[in-house]
Amino acid sequence: MNLPEKRILTRIPLGEVPRGAVMLVWRGQRIMIESLRDISNSGISFSLNEQVGVSERISIEYNDSNVRLEVFGRVAWCGKSQSAASEKQHPGAFLMGVELMSPMMLFAVLPKG
Repeated sequence: MNLPEKRILTRIPLGEVPRGAVMLVWRGQRIMIESLRDISNSGISFSLNEQVGVSERISIEYNDSNVRLEVFGRVAWCGKSQSAASEKQHPGAFLMGVELMSPMMLFAVLPKG
């Protein structure tokens, strides 16, 4: 998926997290985020295997042995992933961008790339 760059805030690449440590919560479902991409002062982008509608209210949960964190937001964009070389690092059928209410709380606990 090639979206035109609209952010004016710096994106920070994220590192690997243990499988299942980051979940999207939407309409009572917990959906595993396949791969984190980046985070900024306004939101986060990632890959997953479910399509979620734009403007849907969601939350993102992070759990590890020391921290449990839930942040709230809304889907800014979601589209099918293309098999471009750059997307091979981020498996998942869909790419999603989420505008978060408290992105820096999540930023504090996620590994940076």
